[in-house]
Amino acid sequence: MRTVSRRTFFAASAQGLAALSLRGGPPEKARIGLVASSHSKLAKPSSIEDPLDYPRVRDMVWKAIEYGRPRAGSLEAKIKPGSWVVIKPNWGSLPPRGAYFTLGDITDMRVVRAVLEYVATKSRAARITIAEGGSYRRIGDTEADNVLLQNGVHIDALTYSWSDEYPGFKGTLADFLKDAGAGFPGKKFDYVDLAYDPVRDQSGQFRWMDVPRSPNGVGAFGEKKVYVPANTIVNCDFLITVPVMKVHNQCGITGCLKNYVGTGPRIVYAPKGSFSNGDLHRNHSLEGRIDSFITDLAAFHPPDYCVVDAIRGLQYTEHTNGLPDQMIRNNVVMAGEDPVSTDALLATLMGYQPTDIEYLHMASQRQMGAMELGNADVAGDDPARFRRRWAKPRNWYGRCNRQWLLTQDASADIKTWARFTAPTDTLHFTKWQPPASDASVYKSAVRVIADGSRKTFLWVGAHGQLKAFLNGEKVMEEQATTRYRIGQFQKPVELRSGENLLVFELKPVSEQVDLSVLLTAPENDGGTVDGIRWSA
Repeated sequence: MRTVSRRTFFAASAQGLAALSLRGGPPEKARIGLVASSHSKLAKPSSIEDPLDYPRVRDMVWKAIEYGRPRAGSLEAKIKPGSWVVIKPNWGSLPPRGAYFTLGDITDMRVVRAVLEYVATKSRAARITIAEGGSYRRIGDTEADNVLLQNGVHIDALTYSWSDEYPGFKGTLADFLKDAGAGFPGKKFDYVDLAYDPVRDQSGQFRWMDVPRSPNGVGAFGEKKVYVPANTIVNCDFLITVPVMKVHNQCGITGCLKNYVGTGPRIVYAPKGSFSNGDLHRNHSLEGRIDSFITDLAAFHPPDYCVVDAIRGLQYTEHTNGLPDQMIRNNVVMAGEDPVSTDALLATLMGYQPTDIEYLHMASQRQMGAMELGNADVAGDDPARFRRRWAKPRNWYGRCNRQWLLTQDASADIKTWARFTAPTDTLHFTKWQPPASDASVYKSAVRVIADGSRKTFLWVGAHGQLKAFLNGEKVMEEQATTRYRIGQFQKPVELRSGENLLVFELKPVSEQVDLSVLLTAPENDGGTVDGIRWSA
């Protein structure tokens, strides 16, 4: 078993240990299995460029589950006899959709098959369900929009016939589930379309539910605090999330927790004439970030186990952009009990800072797991071998600073400034304190600790007359009266090793006085520069 190295990943922290302790047991490292197709203990180790037949994929999945054993000792030991087990892949798109990219866009069908066969073979589950909600109408829906056709016939996830996309998985999902039932006669196998599976009250109406509070009292993060979740997700006994590893335009990565977006029933959240979760995005996001409702939906039934399809994934954007290098082949499978640690590892392999993924902070607050990779044991292959810098979505950005020192008294010593933690990327000065007079100037400061000199880009979003200073030198002056946005002003700067002081002066020009600050990597792709931390 290999522990994630401090040099390559993040060091352990007191915060991470506390998060694990709060889950109800002694501090214990999350265990993640990571298996590449070249792993020496596979029956037929193969190159990471190999297209892989089904037996090789199954061997990888089963070995990753073996390495990523939960606290119960094994996945099968954690599944109680007679359980209803739900496997939730990411099949939001299907090949007939215009934006669909055949390879790396959705969870590999072979990975889902291998997970189902593992549960069927090794556990005493009574019912095994594959469940997903996609942006396509199921057969029987009378609406004419978002209907997918194969050879002129209306199809959905259950009836689409796969050909050569995934060697070892051909035919329809319905055929596969029928064969599974014949192979395991004592168990029930079925599919649930989560797009049509809302929780309902006794009268049959959609049931709007409060987000369950975590043991430490954390509730909803989204702007709207109540949801209609999927009945299957709420009521199943055991839930296995099986995402594909790829980038996402809004939250950065698609992983174990982002996979919950597909659990929002589209018959509840689709705007008229559409079959997307548009109203989920519109009503439950938090200041432009969808991370809030990702975490809220996961709270209705956090993952009991995670298996990540990292065989192929997409960079640049979550669906096709037509570029020949968009698909990245890794030939890796990951598995583990802790969705936060697993997603943190996934992010790191893609060249992201886990601390830039907002929903990981929220999930940690809800005690779903720990995001500090120093608190994770990775068994199987060395993750450092597979880390690379994926091209990030064009409009994505990392997590802005939240820790501030604030004042309206320009003559006050910085030691007397008020400490303030902003709940979102944007510091809303007037919510902290209304302007004292028409001549008021807000001042804010944050210390940046760098573990060596760092070339970086200073991203500032502001509304007002702005001046920015780094270590006493003015580095930016802007009349920020246009539409506010994260990173609207960008300037290359250099941090010195050790402590750096950023100070901002903002004079109101309207009732809106806002500020956001991010220090990005030299690639200037929205991700935070490595080796820094913020301190008020």
